[in-house]
Amino acid sequence: MYKLKDIASRIEGEVYGNGDKEVSDLTTPEDIRNGSIAFIKDKKVFNSLKGKNYDASLVVPFKPNPADERSNNFDYIVVDPASKDRAFIKLLEMFADEDDTITGMSPSALIEDKSLIHDTASVGANTVVKKNVKIGKNSSIGENCYIGKNTVIGDNCRIYPGVKIYPNTIIGDNVIIHSGVVIGSDGFGYSQIDGLNVKIPQIGGVHIEDNVEIGANTTVDRATIGYTRIGENTKIDNLVHIGHNVTIGKNCIICAMCGISGSVKIGNNVIIAGAVGLKDHIEIEDNVYIGAKAGVMERRVRKGSRLLGIPAIDFRSEMEFIALKPKIKDMYRDIKAIKKKLGL
Repeated sequence: MYKLKDIASRIEGEVYGNGDKEVSDLTTPEDIRNGSIAFIKDKKVFNSLKGKNYDASLVVPFKPNPADERSNNFDYIVVDPASKDRAFIKLLEMFADEDDTITGMSPSALIEDKSLIHDTASVGANTVVKKNVKIGKNSSIGENCYIGKNTVIGDNCRIYPGVKIYPNTIIGDNVIIHSGVVIGSDGFGYSQIDGLNVKIPQIGGVHIEDNVEIGANTTVDRATIGYTRIGENTKIDNLVHIGHNVTIGKNCIICAMCGISGSVKIGNNVIIAGAVGLKDHIEIEDNVYIGAKAGVMERRVRKGSRLLGIPAIDFRSEMEFIALKPKIKDMYRDIKAIKKKLGL
C-alpha cells in the first residue's frame, strides 16, 4: 500500500489531486478498479476511461485538462513525456511481488566441501552445490538447482528454481537466470572418423558478464576449449539456443526461439528478432538488426546492416520482394499472354 504522493516522488512525477490517497495495486487501464493505479501512455486510452467513476489513480505523460479532472474520481500523477518509460519501470518495481524470494540456507540443500557462499546469499531446497563453488553477496539460488564444481556466481544474482549450471561457469554480478535454463552443457561437436560420428570432448566453460538476463528454457553450450561468452547487459529471451564457442557482445537483444550455431561472433548492440537462425562460424558486427525468422548464412554481416529473409538479405529489398509475391502469378500470366501474342 502506497500513498499517491510517495509514488509520485519515486517516479519523479507531480500529483494532481489527493496526494494522500492510498493505492493498493498496479493494474491495466482495462482492469482499473477502486484503490488501483494504472499507467496511461497515450491519450486514446486515456479518453476511453472518461466517465468511469472509480476511486482510482492514473499516471499520465501529459497534463489532464480541468474538464477531465471533473468528469471522474481519478487522481493523477503527471510525468515528463521524455521519461515515461523510466517512470513506468520504476512503478513496476514498486509493485513487484517478491514473495517467492529465497532467504537463508535450506536444510535440504547439499553443499559440498570447499564451496564459499557469502553469508548474505541464499540457497533453496534440494539444490546441489558442488565443490569449489563461489557465490557472492545477496545472490539467491532457487529450489532444485544444480551448480557444478568450480563455478563462480557474482553478487546480487537471481537464479530461479530448476536451473542447471555445469562445471567451470563464470557468472558476473546482477545476473538473472530463469527456470529451466541449462548453462554449460556439451557443445554439439562431432568428427566423422571411419564413417562414424565421433564425439569431440568439450572441456571449456561459459562466461556470463554483469547485468545479463537469460530467459526460461534457454541453453548455453560450453566451449570446446576456452569459453562461450555473453557480454555485459545482453538480454536473452526464452527458448534460445547458444552453441559452443559463441561470443556475444554487450547490450544485445536476442528474442525467443533463435538458434545460434557454434563459433558465431556477435558484436555490441545487436538485435536479433524471434526465430532467427545463424550459420556457424559467421561474424555479426556492431549495431546490426536481424528481422524475425531470418536465416543468416553470409560469412560477415557488416556494421549497421538490417537483414530479413532466408537466406537473409537487405531488409528493405526483402520487404519489397514480399510485397511483390501476391502479384507474381498475375505477372506470369501477363508475360505468358504477351509472349503468345508476339509468337514467342
